[in-house]
Amino acid sequence: MDARFAMDAPDQPGRLIAHRGLSALAPENTLPAFELAGRAGCFWGIETDIHCAADGRFVCLHNEQIDEMTAGRGPVWAYTLDELRSFPIDAGSNIARYPGLTIPTLEEYLEVCRRYDLAAVIELKEDLPERQVARFYELLGREGMLDQCLCISFRYPLLQALRAITREIPVQYLVYRADRADVDAAAALGNSGIDFERADSVLLSYARRLGCTTNIWTVDDPGRQRFWRAAGIGFLTTNRAAQV
Repeated sequence: MDARFAMDAPDQPGRLIAHRGLSALAPENTLPAFELAGRAGCFWGIETDIHCAADGRFVCLHNEQIDEMTAGRGPVWAYTLDELRSFPIDAGSNIARYPGLTIPTLEEYLEVCRRYDLAAVIELKEDLPERQVARFYELLGREGMLDQCLCISFRYPLLQALRAITREIPVQYLVYRADRADVDAAAALGNSGIDFERADSVLLSYARRLGCTTNIWTVDDPGRQRFWRAAGIGFLTTNRAAQV
C-alpha cells in the first residue's frame, strides 16, 4: 500500500472521505461530484458504490434500482452500459446545473481519483455477484489502483471473496449499529476495519486493540466531526466539509 493511502495513521485522525463524491454540491455518484471532491483539497478519498450491468461493466450508482436517480426504471443488472447511458440522471443536488449527466463507469471514477491523487473508496453493493469480485480485482490492477483503494461492503461474503484473492487491498465491514461481534468479524479479514453509522468510544477502543481501522458515516456537522476526531476515529465520511 502506498504510504499516502495507509489505513493506520493514528497521527491523522478523522481523515475525510467524500460520500458519493461531494454530493452536497452535485448529484451523487456523478463525475461532477467526484471532480468537486478532487478540487476541494480537503479529502483523503472519494467514495462510490458499484453495481454490475448486464454486459459486465461496473457502474457507479447507489441503489440497485435506477429509478431514484435517472429517467429509467428497473434494476441496474437488467441493462447494458449503453442502455443505462440512455437514461439521463434527473435528480440530486443542484441537478439543474448539470444537464446531460449519465451514470459513470468504474473506470471513469478511478480516473478522477488518480488525477487528484485521492484514495478510491469503493462500496461493493449487496447485489454484486461474488463471481464478479475477481473481475473487479483485475480491473483495479489494469487501472493501476491496487495500492490506492479501500473496499467496503455490507455483504461480508463479498469481502471474503476479495480476501481469497488478495490481502493487500484494505477492506472495511459496513454495519449500521456496530457491536463487538461485528468488530471481531472485521478483524478476522485482516488488513481491515469497521465502517459504521452508530457506535461509541468503548467500541472504538476495542477496534483499535484488534488492529481495526474505524470509519463513521455520514457526518456533515463540523461539531460532530470535531467530536469524532477527538475520540480517535480513523475516517469520517461526509457529504460536505467545513473547508468547502
